[in-house]
Amino acid sequence: MRGRLTVLIGVLVSVALLVWALRDVSAAELLRHLGEANVWLLIAATVVATLTFNIRAMRWQTLLRASNGDLPFSSRYAAVCIGFMANNVLPGRLGEFARAYSLSRITPVPLTAALASLIVERLLDAIVLMVFLVPAFFIVGVDEAASGTLRDLFTLGVILVTASLIALAVLVRFPNRFLRMAAKWSHRLAPDRVADRMTEVLSAFVDGLGALRHAHVFARAMLWSFAVWGWNAVSFFLGFLAFDIVRPGFLGALVLQTTISFAVAIPSTPGFFGPFETAARVALELHQIEPARIISFAAGYHILTFLPITVLGILYMRRLGISRRELGRSEAPPPETSE
Repeated sequence: MRGRLTVLIGVLVSVALLVWALRDVSAAELLRHLGEANVWLLIAATVVATLTFNIRAMRWQTLLRASNGDLPFSSRYAAVCIGFMANNVLPGRLGEFARAYSLSRITPVPLTAALASLIVERLLDAIVLMVFLVPAFFIVGVDEAASGTLRDLFTLGVILVTASLIALAVLVRFPNRFLRMAAKWSHRLAPDRVADRMTEVLSAFVDGLGALRHAHVFARAMLWSFAVWGWNAVSFFLGFLAFDIVRPGFLGALVLQTTISFAVAIPSTPGFFGPFETAARVALELHQIEPARIISFAAGYHILTFLPITVLGILYMRRLGISRRELGRSEAPPPETSE
């Protein structure tokens, strides 16, 4: 029941945002801009966006090596593809769980350790995206009201990310104390067998935060994160050029991908249709770009970059023998080692 309610809320949010994004945009104008788009630049944008997942797989090794040693690139890349495919086609935002579960199926990495590494990855992403948001109100030059709103969001993001980093750093710095306290309370609240299992899961989770134990590992992962999002911004910039959107420039591409990344965090349908287009319109209207051109760019870019990673994820699922039902159960604690 809860899952169905979540799906319903996501559908309603997506529909509402699509209606808002498409207001005052005629189908004729939309089709005209799509027809005039530079096909070769769109293909280039799609290729660059798809190669971003290769960089993600390379960064993941930095986050995993501290606790799990070296893992084959092919295994990491397969899990990345399956995870992002799951976000695109499955309800319930299973992507991160599907990604961690897939890695645990094909490598010795425990699911909890894989999930912990993805939590660190998401924090790194948030830091980099907020850094890229700075040009919105210091360089790109939006109006004062919008700039004030962006500053408020930026400040809130800094507070949340800083608090999360401090909490995880304390957890890594004093793991034994945390685990003893967790074991004590779990034995008070649950049967011994369940409490012991919970302690094992938490222990594996703490081990998975290995990237936070060493400053040089964290710094390397941060550099990889700048590479991920800097490269991905190139794709957005090429998409701009394909639709003759010149004024925002590359800095505008950095800002747009940040806006979209935070927008797709809200409940929506698989593939984030609605939040993506709304974020694009909000960010690009600051540059006085006509709505029809913005939506044609957003729709064309979104669909074209959606397809390759979705196909790759499905192919890897079939190749590895992972079923849709398994991914649906991947939020539950799995076996601690792969097959």
